[in-house]
Amino acid sequence: MQPSDTPLNEENAALVERLTFALQAAEVGTWDYNLETGYAEWSPICKQLFGLAPDASASAATLLAQVHPDDREWVALANKKSLSPDGDGQHNITFRTLADGGRQRWVHAKGKTFLNNEGRIVRFSGIAQDVTSSVDARQQLKANQERFRTLIEEAPVATCLFVGRELIVEVANDLMINFWGKDQTVIGKSLREAVPELAGQPFLQILDEVYTSGQTYEAQNTPAELPVNGISGIYYFDFTYKPLRNEQGEVYAILEMALEVTERVLAQKRIESLQRQVLTSFEQSPVAIAIISENDLMFQMANPFYGELVGRRPDQIVGKPLLVALPELAGQGFDQLLKQVIATEKPYTAKEVAVDVVRHNQLETIYVDLIYQPQRDIAQDDPDRVTGILVVATDVTGQVQARQKVEESETRYRTLSAELEQQVKQRTRELATSNEELANMNEELMIANEELAESNRLFTRSNENLQQFAYIASHDLQEPLRKVQSFGDLLKNNYGEQLGDGVEYLERMQASAHRMSLFIKDLLAFSRISTYRDRTELVSLTDIVNVVLTDLELIIEETNGVVEIDTLPVVKGDKSQLGQLFQNLISNALKFHRPGVSPLIHIRNRQVTARDLPSSVKPTRVANAYHCISVSDNGIGFDEKYLDRIFQIFQRLHGKSQFSGTGIGLAICEKVVANHGGAITARSRPGEGSIFSVYLPV
Repeated sequence: MQPSDTPLNEENAALVERLTFALQAAEVGTWDYNLETGYAEWSPICKQLFGLAPDASASAATLLAQVHPDDREWVALANKKSLSPDGDGQHNITFRTLADGGRQRWVHAKGKTFLNNEGRIVRFSGIAQDVTSSVDARQQLKANQERFRTLIEEAPVATCLFVGRELIVEVANDLMINFWGKDQTVIGKSLREAVPELAGQPFLQILDEVYTSGQTYEAQNTPAELPVNGISGIYYFDFTYKPLRNEQGEVYAILEMALEVTERVLAQKRIESLQRQVLTSFEQSPVAIAIISENDLMFQMANPFYGELVGRRPDQIVGKPLLVALPELAGQGFDQLLKQVIATEKPYTAKEVAVDVVRHNQLETIYVDLIYQPQRDIAQDDPDRVTGILVVATDVTGQVQARQKVEESETRYRTLSAELEQQVKQRTRELATSNEELANMNEELMIANEELAESNRLFTRSNENLQQFAYIASHDLQEPLRKVQSFGDLLKNNYGEQLGDGVEYLERMQASAHRMSLFIKDLLAFSRISTYRDRTELVSLTDIVNVVLTDLELIIEETNGVVEIDTLPVVKGDKSQLGQLFQNLISNALKFHRPGVSPLIHIRNRQVTARDLPSSVKPTRVANAYHCISVSDNGIGFDEKYLDRIFQIFQRLHGKSQFSGTGIGLAICEKVVANHGGAITARSRPGEGSIFSVYLPV
């Protein structure tokens, strides 16, 4: 571009003046280059856009020198191209100039060339405008868009952006694409085209409603049929559809965030199924069971058998205090017994307790074998505080009444026999009559014996029902619960980071399954204790312990445990119960080991005479000598001030967050040893291990 001295046409002076005013008002600079005369003119605003004073002299070279160094070369090329006969004559570029102090400014230049009649370029004119704010805004918008895209792509949960009512997939991270079972080719397609599996499912309709209403949509545990990671099936998701609005407040896109919760939902469904099974077993239990709260003796739970025992439906007593639900118990002492159990924290057990209850609209006397067992909730602030009483009652009315009839018959028989003897001596002539009376008495005795046999048969059937219930609880309910807890551990270990807040739901599910398992085991333990039969045979304790060690082989390897065994004796007893005894003792020794210290367990055997027994050892059967089998370990130990509690049922010295278990294992050990005529005791110090000593008659 060269300067020109050609003056403006005077006829256009007025028009030029108005145009110049308009351009100045719009802060638009102008330039005009006459190629025939070589004259070039730049307006003051145009000069200012290049960082020059409005009245400064200017040339094409001085203006080009004010262009940013990074843009200078291609601006010169653009000018050359516009003036080239081979070009289209259009000039439309945006570049940077250097203003005062090196400040950078964006300038948009737009112009065109004019041809004469011969088609030769004779003039090059145009305008220049400061577009710094527009370029900065555009760059900021682009940066924001890139940040938003990066945020979506790197989001820790499945995230994508649908643009327009057609739901074009603008951006989606790998997690979301994997949920769809697709690859990056879905970008730029409509959701309907990209994921045809959504046809017939509600999600496209929901998205359309969100786009129309502008309301956020959230859902949890929602099933969707998708080829997740290439595997088609029903999966469950927590997801959110969030509408995005432009500056005019109009919805232009929808942001989706989704979390796959299939394992959580399926685990919850399994737990709900197990809860129904447990409730069914509880309701169908052949034992009367109820739970009473500690503060006001209110019924919290009662099964149908308990309701039948007291002549009420369960819903007629649950939620009511004891003496409100069963007013006829007032004065019979049961409320005082319950308060005593709460105060002493010790269980109460009694056989053939007489209870007066209203059944069939009349007061009846029934007889029950009764257990009041204090309950504790370790999850509370005070884990030792009794929070309720578990009531287990077995109806033995039939047996008691049958025995009473037999005793009455025997008394009558003895009385009649004495009278008969006197009558024989005094009235020999009435012998025939007396013999007839004796025959009648014998017939009554036979009838009474038959009634007793029938009662015993009913008692046997009741025990069989109880054993069947124990079998169901042990095999049909415990195993699924263990699987739920095991699967929950696998899910948490393998997918914990993906689950995010879902870990909390998983832990709640595991806690629920754990509580059900404890409840089932409690009932099972009571059932087994109540139905024990004396089955004696010669049992090798060495064989018993070897079988137990085989069962515990995995945990021994995991803990690097070492078990040393003496030669153990052969005793008379129940093989199954003795196996349970050593299973509990050895597994406890493995479980309660010190962190970082491998368990070391010694099983020793010696004989002691009855007079050499420790004063605290009270076997249930008298013998001249006893086998003393001790199980010692190097574990965490315990304070011996708790020695009177560790063999009580449902007692725990450690929270469930530290060590698993129900607190029934050592109580079962004591019961097994007592059934075999022996006794069990323990010695320990915190951090120095424990020694459990079992005494069995020789």
